[in-house]
Amino acid sequence: MSLSPVFGGGLFPWGTHVYREPCLDLDGVLRDLPLLKDYGFNMIKIQEHWSADERREGDYDFSRLEQVLRRADELDLGVYLGLTMEQAPAWLWRKYPDCHFVYSDGRRHNQPTQYTIPMDGKPGPCWDHPGARKAAARFIAELARTLGQYKNIWAWNTFQEIGFWPNTAGKLGFCYCPHTLARFREWLRGKYKTLAQLNATWQINYASWDEVEPPRREEPLAPFIDWRYFMDDVYMARQLAFKTEALRAHDPYRRPVFSHADTPRVGSGAEWRWARVGDFFGTSNYPKWNNGHPWDDPVENEEGALRNEIWEEMMLCTDLARGANGRDRALWGAEFQGGPISTSLHFGRTPTPTDLRVWILAGLAGGMTGISFWNHRVERFWKEANGFGLLDSTGDASERMTAVSRIGKAIQRQGEFFAQSQPPRAQVALLVNEDAYHFFQACNGDVIQHYRYNMRGWYARLWRMGVAVDFFDAEEVAAGELTQYKAAVLTMPLSLDGDYFAHLGSFVEMGGTLIAEACPGRWDKYGWSALTQLVAGGEELFGARHGALALVKEPGAQQRWMPEERRFGEFEAPTVLSGSGQHSSMEIRANFYLQTLLPTTAEPILTCGGEVAGVVNRIGAGHAILIGTFLGFGALAHRASDAGTDGFLAGLLRAAGVEGDCCGRLLRRRRQYRGQEAWFLVNPSARTVEESIPKDGFSGAIDLLGDNLIEESADTITVRVEGANLACVLLSP
Repeated sequence: MSLSPVFGGGLFPWGTHVYREPCLDLDGVLRDLPLLKDYGFNMIKIQEHWSADERREGDYDFSRLEQVLRRADELDLGVYLGLTMEQAPAWLWRKYPDCHFVYSDGRRHNQPTQYTIPMDGKPGPCWDHPGARKAAARFIAELARTLGQYKNIWAWNTFQEIGFWPNTAGKLGFCYCPHTLARFREWLRGKYKTLAQLNATWQINYASWDEVEPPRREEPLAPFIDWRYFMDDVYMARQLAFKTEALRAHDPYRRPVFSHADTPRVGSGAEWRWARVGDFFGTSNYPKWNNGHPWDDPVENEEGALRNEIWEEMMLCTDLARGANGRDRALWGAEFQGGPISTSLHFGRTPTPTDLRVWILAGLAGGMTGISFWNHRVERFWKEANGFGLLDSTGDASERMTAVSRIGKAIQRQGEFFAQSQPPRAQVALLVNEDAYHFFQACNGDVIQHYRYNMRGWYARLWRMGVAVDFFDAEEVAAGELTQYKAAVLTMPLSLDGDYFAHLGSFVEMGGTLIAEACPGRWDKYGWSALTQLVAGGEELFGARHGALALVKEPGAQQRWMPEERRFGEFEAPTVLSGSGQHSSMEIRANFYLQTLLPTTAEPILTCGGEVAGVVNRIGAGHAILIGTFLGFGALAHRASDAGTDGFLAGLLRAAGVEGDCCGRLLRRRRQYRGQEAWFLVNPSARTVEESIPKDGFSGAIDLLGDNLIEESADTITVRVEGANLACVLLSP
């Protein structure tokens, strides 16, 4: 199977955005295309706008887009064309005044002004409105027939940076229009079959289906879980599907169709549903937009900031998108930062050649099979003005464009490999659960941040240990696909569905190792607490009963994630857990929760003041491990008091047959294709590292960028990697 959507897979799509409305200088865009060709780009990205291309109903004008397409074709440039259907024409709002999104209090989201900046017209019309949906499908069909005649279109994008935003209705969100509510009830009928079953699940008392409503004021209610799943996963996937179907039905050359998310939401499974609608998936990457989290220990130098960009802004985001996308499919960096971030008066740091090198190699390490920069020149309008471009507003050269050109040409020399290769399957699955995500979203306060922060911390901890992970959704677990992994990690599992947990038990019985944090299934997915304080089947799987539960303070005077105590003495003092048995030399810090346990068949592995706080239980051919705290919190915060946790976790994984892939002081990620491998060697330290690495039977080595491989022998390669940087070496059999 070809992973590349173009030319049978021998070409790595390497592009940049060049055009969207309002465009002040179309002639200038056309003049720039030969320059981009000279810099080594083989693709450009253009963005169409419904409001610009069908100003009057039924009167289509694609002439501006066609000028760009024709000029690109003359230069042998491929085109990645994105739809902007959320930027609807004025006639649609007048013809269908009830097609606006509606908030829970009945207000319309009324924003008909036709600007693509910022947010591409989001959220646009509600696509459950039959008139709006039919008009949009008709427009897409005409666009596909007309522009589809140009063979240099390589791929269609149905939605760039998927989402409803801006959405000022808080957690309840969109959409409470009658069309969407009718669809919601229809979906509930399919899920629950009978009203009696819905009432029993929600513990509510409807007399007819017409009475069924999502919450309108309060979030922590059982219906919230189904409501948010419907809007985030079902509604959004359905609106991607109607656009995808219209393109496929009317494109004469049946080009691939995809969509892409902005920065993926750690812990959410919605992107699994979005990605599977199209032929492949993509993500946005703006590494300098965010750097770290307010709860993290402060970043004190440039190397620390760049390290965050490597592991979080690039590799975490790419791994999440790859997990949602599925194996054996293309994965694009569909919007890739090219210039400084600009948000009105806040003007970010201009990326250096080193920044761009690090980001590109990290994206490739995560499995990207195509990259498109945002964008070739700086933006012109208000909030984003003077930002984001590889080139400035005038002039034909810049340091960042020169750097990107050199890297792009090197990638193109290995185009088939990078268009077709994939990372090998990881040995560890980090479990993502959409219902749990919505449970935490509904909790009082901003508890969803705790869930996301803890999972992010697990990723960071495993990353620095050299342990690659695959993010794994609940539907994949239910399909039995978890058996392909040696270990699975269940982070902050306070809300668990019993049926889902039963699949995890089967994984353990068949030889897997399950590592669960404190209080798995203290609530079910609809918010009803378990009498045993553990999910049904939890006592048997973990070989222990719930003992007691306490909240523990963070070390030091500064509290980052803990709430304020209601009274003195409510929280326990900062607490260290001691290893027992083969882990007796280990100590780990307790974070947020401390659950003690009463073992039945399990072996204690952690204790606290004479009480058991962690167990391992053998079930069938595998092991179930329950750790009575949240290990992710300590990965990036108060690290001086968390020195032992990495070693403790490494021991658990080693017993499961999992070792980190490290080459001395370098972390290694791989991509594979037809016996060839690319080794991405990451230096997470601040100082330059030199390592001699066995070639593992490979015969020849090529340094992708020509500046890291300093020596090669029959059996080893020697590489030198600067601090907070990457090298890429390709090895052939």
